[in-house]
Formats: sequence, structure tokens, C-alpha cells
Amino acid sequence: MKKLFLIDGMALIYRSYYAFINNPLSTSKGFPTSAIYGFLTSVFKILKDEKPDCVSIAMDAQKPTFRHEMYSDYKANRKKMPDDLRLQIPEINQLLNKSNFSFLKKEGYEADDIIATVVNKFKDQDILIYIVTGDKDIMQLVNDKVFVYSPGNKFSGPIVYDQRKVYEKWSVTPNKICDLLSIMGDNSDNIPGVKGIGPKTASKLVNDFDNVPNLLKSIEDIANPRIKGLIDSHKDDILMANELVKLKNDVPVEFDIDSMDLDRLDFKNIEKDLLDYEMPSILGLNDIKVNNLESIETISKKYNLISNKKQFNHLKEAINGASVISFDLETTDINPLNADIVGISFSLSANEAYYIPILFPGEIKDYSLDKDTIMSELKAIWENPENAFIGQNIKYDCLVLSCIGIDVKNIVFDTMLAAHLINPIKTRYALDDLCLEYLNYQKIDIESVIGYRGSQVNMSEVEADKVKDYACEDADTVFQLYQKLRDELKSKELLELFENIEIPFISVLVELEKNGLFVDIDILKSLSLKIEKKITLILSNIYEMSGKEFNVNSPQQLAEVLFDELELKQIKKRSTAVEVLEALKNYHPLPEIVLEYRHLNKLKTTYLDGIPKFLNQKTKRIHTSFNQTVASTGRLSSTKPNFQNIPIRTNIGKEIRKGFRPQTLGWKLISADYSQIELRIMAHFSKEPALIDAFEKDEDVHSKTAALVSGGHIDLVTPDQRRQAKIVNYGIMYGAGPFRMSQELNISIKKAKEIIDEYFNTYSMVKDFIDKTLINAQKEGYVKTYFGRQRNTYNLNSSNANVVNAEKRAAINMPIQGTASELIKVAMININKIMHEKKLKSRMVLQVHDELLFEVPQNEEDLMLRLIKNEMENSIKLSVPIKVDCNSGADWYEIH
Repeated sequence: MKKLFLIDGMALIYRSYYAFINNPLSTSKGFPTSAIYGFLTSVFKILKDEKPDCVSIAMDAQKPTFRHEMYSDYKANRKKMPDDLRLQIPEINQLLNKSNFSFLKKEGYEADDIIATVVNKFKDQDILIYIVTGDKDIMQLVNDKVFVYSPGNKFSGPIVYDQRKVYEKWSVTPNKICDLLSIMGDNSDNIPGVKGIGPKTASKLVNDFDNVPNLLKSIEDIANPRIKGLIDSHKDDILMANELVKLKNDVPVEFDIDSMDLDRLDFKNIEKDLLDYEMPSILGLNDIKVNNLESIETISKKYNLISNKKQFNHLKEAINGASVISFDLETTDINPLNADIVGISFSLSANEAYYIPILFPGEIKDYSLDKDTIMSELKAIWENPENAFIGQNIKYDCLVLSCIGIDVKNIVFDTMLAAHLINPIKTRYALDDLCLEYLNYQKIDIESVIGYRGSQVNMSEVEADKVKDYACEDADTVFQLYQKLRDELKSKELLELFENIEIPFISVLVELEKNGLFVDIDILKSLSLKIEKKITLILSNIYEMSGKEFNVNSPQQLAEVLFDELELKQIKKRSTAVEVLEALKNYHPLPEIVLEYRHLNKLKTTYLDGIPKFLNQKTKRIHTSFNQTVASTGRLSSTKPNFQNIPIRTNIGKEIRKGFRPQTLGWKLISADYSQIELRIMAHFSKEPALIDAFEKDEDVHSKTAALVSGGHIDLVTPDQRRQAKIVNYGIMYGAGPFRMSQELNISIKKAKEIIDEYFNTYSMVKDFIDKTLINAQKEGYVKTYFGRQRNTYNLNSSNANVVNAEKRAAINMPIQGTASELIKVAMININKIMHEKKLKSRMVLQVHDELLFEVPQNEEDLMLRLIKNEMENSIKLSVPIKVDCNSGADWYEIH
């Protein structure tokens, strides 16, 4: 059977646009590209992963459809299309046309109707149809040859809905979806349905009465008086909804299966467009081969397999005489602490590289290398400080080597780090992408080496000859990227920051990750059981208050309870987001209890039950992975697990920290936390006299702010005034306006504006700094930190007000937060260096934003307290004193 993918174009475009709403993409000239990039990436990923025989894209008509004529409020709840999205639609259409995609559109009809028409035409042919959409009304088309394909995201893969899966989700078969939506309505299209009847009740009615006509004929047979009354009073709404939801399958649009054949697609015509949009990485998706894109097939390469001692000795001589050495490891595992080395590649000049196989299946002709001897001799090379090493994400390779006792002494360049520093708001810095962008080169696809999804093998199971080209190409392309990226860093005046902070920081992170952190799993388990009992009690209260049991984790079911059954006011349509529940808690006790449930459930699932899953069985410690290339400010992020967001605001959240303690008996934990560092940096940049004076006198700056704003004395400031001042102090730095501040302080927008105005009257130089920062950002196209880290601000030119406001907030905050991240990095580099020089046993085990955590033996405690405090307070010089709260204790909870 042929496999046809029908793509709902506008649904995928909107999905792509909003996927980047918090970090919109644009070209260096400011043209928005979020929807273009997301849409093409999704389409090419489908073509690559699913390998359809045919594909077609259906688009909505721009003018009103027959449904608007039936019901004037159809889709009336939808916001106007954002201007920056509107700009991208013609560009996407042009790219599709240039690529010869089958493109279906008909005025007066929606994409769903066109898709239904295609399904109807091909119903008797041997074609499996996959409909790519997130719309639930399309589920009515599912049968034994038609499926709905919901694209995945970075957290999970795609979901394919067959008849069974549709029933599992909606409790009705696909042929009854139309009836279900007629009763419960469809908020996304503003189809009303019956207010007060949600999915659960609607599905029961449909299953009991088979369809809408039967239901309306048998209203007297409905057992529940409330439901009976609702159905009886909404008969016309149900009938209208039934017509609106039903898809047309006879749209007069021309198409045939041959016009959808994948072989018709040709991407050569869009190569220049993609380069103009500054997204060359898309060329690498779906194995798009374009005329002037180089590859291993078009350039003569000298990739050598090292299989005997003579060849290895020649390589050693070449390495020892090289100015820079690019190297890369092939391993068995993406977790460096669990990885074994499969092979090692080196490159010392462009288009030439060497591969030393270590683990491989079968035999290699004339192979006479001894692994232990090889690693021993390479150890001497890696640990020679005269040798300069470069790599891509070199932290991984160094950590793998560190776990077998090899310390790479002289790291001089990392292509991934350099690319991030050059453009910190990109989403990908993979070697494949950098090769396309900087070298016009398409790398060997990893899947051509280890196999495709569902049939992949471990790299150690692949023949060495096959691994050789892939591994050598990695080292070779890194070598070629090195000079290009270094030149760009230099031209952007970023080289000093890169060489003095980011590169030395790699070795600190290698050690930090290798050290890991000891967590007492028994304490977390005990807390988990304690919270589980609280959650059970809270759920009982929620069910009692709502009058029924339901899935509190389901936004849809919670919305049904809040807005249909309790009839609370809808603030953001039927959203049950935190800010909505915060607003609703003033009108009913249930939202506040739901918020408490969510908090406790998050603590339990993410931390108490989640952290133990990452316990390394060899070390009995948790080894989080730190990333330097995620945040545009340069701030570290951590994954597996994420330690950056461990809660500290509630007592139960703080209790989690009891589980963090030294592994060795008699040792202590030291916590060193910068005090109000971002406010101090703001004082430095703004030169605000009142803030500088407060820090020089070591006054409580929040209390001082409260006193100055209120006109009272600092000694008379109440705890509530101080709390509000703290929110204002930090809110201003994050670009919060009156609306955001009103939500944070739970006051009116008018009152919030008055407080902000009074703040700026009090701290006029802060206002001047913010205004000048935005003016310069508009003029120069970027903002920068104390050490010169840059973030472009092209989205200030966006036609979308929301995007502009978000960019303003980022422009204000980036110099502050970015400088704070640089400050702690410099301190960590210096502390780590001194610890090694003094040969201390103490170890750095965690960095959480402005705080460092150390495990120290008792005889080094006083020395470490002095050392840490001194280095953190003097890592850079500001115009105000830097203060660090440095304390020791038996566990993290005791310290705080």
C-alpha cells in the first residue's frame, strides 16, 4: 500500500509560530522566521522519519467559508493573526510551490474539508492516509486506512491516532466524534455546544443514544434531570453545531495521487531562500542534496584508519608537531559517565583525519593495536600542556576521558561554544548545522551509520571502516570551523571573553559533573510518602468541593468543573494556568486548593520521585549535566536532573534540601550565595546614588526602597512593604510593566503604575539606564554585558507588540543577568585553580544560579570558607561592594 501524508498547513504553521513565541526567530536584518523554520523543520522531519510515498499540503481559504454564513460567530473568539506571522505565510507558500509540493486550497472551504475530500476520493484505493494536524474534529475521518498524525516535540515523539486511540482519548469511536463535539462544543472554533456538559457526559450520551438525531428524539429517556434540561433547552445549538462540525467531503478541488508523489519534490530551488532566511540547517534535513552544497562525495578527503603500531607512531609524531589538534570520541553512550570509547579521531589539517578503532565487531585486517598501550600513549599527548586541543562540545569528550583517568590539559577552542557566543538566540548548534552554515558542507547522516529509527545499533556494533569516515569527518570539520569561528569571535570583540572565561570554564564543568552530588535517597523517599498523604487529602477536598471525582491534572476536565459547573468567570478563555487560578481564588476556594495540589504534585513527581531516577549506580551520586549553550545570557542550565529550579519558597520545598549532604562521614557542606547580586550590578551600570549608598552602607536595599517609595523611615518599614519592594526591585530589572506588577503584588494596574512611577522618581538613574539601554539596543542591534557578551535585539523592530515587549524585557535584563553569570564563572575558575594548587580534598559539587555548593573535609572547612568568600567577592570589581553569604552545615537545609 502507498503511504500518503496529508498536512493541515495552517495548523502546522500556527503550531510552529507559537513554539518559538518566547524566543522568536528572525534573520540578522530582523525579518521574522519562527513559522518558516518550524514549519519546514516539521515537514522535512516527517518526510525523513516516516518515509511516505506521497505528500500533500492543504491550506485554509483566506475569505470566510460556508460555516461563517451558517454561524456569524464561527471562530470569532480567535485573535487576529499576529503581523509577524502574516508576513511569513506568503514566504512559506512560495517555498512550497518552488519545491513542487502538492498544494490544495479552495475559497469558501477549510483545509479540513479538503482533507476529507481527499480521504473520500481515495477510500477504495490501496492507500494508507496519515493526516498531520492537532485539530480534534479531523478525528471523525479515522478508520482502518486513515490515521491522525499528531507531530511530536522535543519531549516526546509523534502520536498516531487509530480507531482504538481515538476511543481511548474521547471514549467514542471516530464515527461519533461529530456527535460528541456537537454536544460538548469546540472552543477552538467557538462552537458553543451545551454549556455545562463536558467530554465525559457528552461521550456517555453519544454512546447511550448512538447519535445526535436519536438523542434529540429521546430526551425524555435521559435519566439525569439536569442533563435532560440542558439538552432540551439547547436543541437548536446542538443541531447547528452538528452541521458546523461535520466535514464536507465533496469540495470541488482538482488533484490526483500522482501529483502528490514524493519523487516530484525538488529542493534545489529553495537553497538560496533558506540561506537568505539564515537557516542552512534545514538543508541537512531529509537528505536534501543541492547543487553547490559540498559533501564527502564532492571533496577529496584523506581519511585514514589506524590499525597498526607503525601507523599509530606516525600519527603521534604528527600530533606532537601540530599547532592545533582537533579530536573527537565515538562512544557507546550519550551519558559520559557510562560511556566506553569506541574509537578516536584526530584532524591536524583540512580534509585529512585519522581514526583509531578501539571497540568494533569482527576483525580488522592487520590490526595489531593494544588498547591499553594506545590509551597510555594518548594520555601523555592529552596531558601535555604544549598540545592545543579543539573540539565540538569538547566537555563531553573530556569528561569521558576524565572517567578513565585522563586530564586534557590545554583546551583552546570549542566550536559549539563559539557559535553560541556569536549568536546566542539560535536554537541549534549541532556540528551538522555549523557545517552547513559556515562550510557549505553537508555531513554524513548519523542514521546512515547506525541505522534508522526502530532498527538502530550501538556504534560499537558498526564495522570500523564504516565508522571511520563519519568519525574522521567530525574531527576534520571541527578543524575547518575553528579558524572561521575564531575570526568571527575576534571581529565581534568576543574573543577575550571566549578565551578567558568560556574556555577555562569547560574544565571546571568537567570536574563539577564528574564530582556529582550526594543525595540521601531515603530522605527523599520519606518526604515523598509524607507529601503523598497530603496530596490524597487535598484531592479528597477537591472532589468534595466540586461534587465529583475527576482528573485534576487534565486542564479540560478542570475547566469543566470551574467554568461549567461552578460557573466561575472565564479570564483567558477556558485557561486553567497558574495566573488564572490565582485570580479566581478570590471568588471561590477551589482554585487555591488546586494550586496547592499542583505545587505538591510537582515537588513529588519532579524532585522527590524524579531525582532518585538519576542515581549513578557506580558512584551512588547524582551527576547533572551543565549546559553553556542554552541561555542567551550565558547563565548555566542543567538537565538530568534540572537542579536549577529546586523550590525554596515553601517549607516543604525547603525540606527537599535535607537530602543534600556530604557522602563522606565527618565532611560538611558549604553554601556560598551572592547577596542581591543583580541589584548590585544594576547599581553599577546605572550609577544610581541611592542604590550605591545602600550597598556601601550594607543596608537592606529592599527596606530602603520601601522607605524611599513610601516616604517613611527605614525602621518603620513593615514586612509586607519590604516584600512589595523586593518584587518591585527585581520586577523592574526583568522589565515588568504595570500589568505584570499588578499580578505579582495582587493590586490594581493603576496602583502598580503608581508604584513603578514612584520607584523611577526615587531611582531616576535606573530609569535613565533602562531608557538608554533600549535606545542603544535599537540603534546598535544588540546589548552587552560587563565582559562584552552580546545578544542581538532585532525583534525590537517586530510588528508584533508582544514580541517587541518581550524583546524589551530581554534587552533590559540581559546585561544584568549575563554579567551575574560571568561573575560566578570567573569565581568558579579561580576557586577551582586554587583548590588544585593547594591540593585540597574539598570539591565543588553544584552551581545553582548565584549559589555554589561544596563538600569539604572538616580540616579544610575554615580555609575553604575564607577562600570561597574572598574569590567570589573579588572576581570582578564593581562600583559597589559584592557580598557573599558563606555558611557551612551538615546538609543544604541546615545551611539555609
